Amino acid sequence: MSRLLLLCSSLLRHRAVLFLKPGHSGRLSHSESTPQKILSPTESAVGIVVFFTTFYIPAAYVLSSLKYFKVE
Repeated sequence: MSRLLLLCSSLLRHRAVLFLKPGHSGRLSHSESTPQKILSPTESAVGIVVFFTTFYIPAAYVLSSLKYFKVE
């Protein structure tokens, strides 16, 4: 067997994707249900801080050194 077939068979063992009948909106149905985990306020705060710092720190750097980026 090729390595790709071995990889595909090992992936399908863990999570099977089943096609629904034609005419049922064409969506895929997973064999496992998604785990429902409620985030704590601390996890939410950390996520929001990380999200905004990834955008604001580079933008603040560019805006603070804008005079160096201008071509005279």
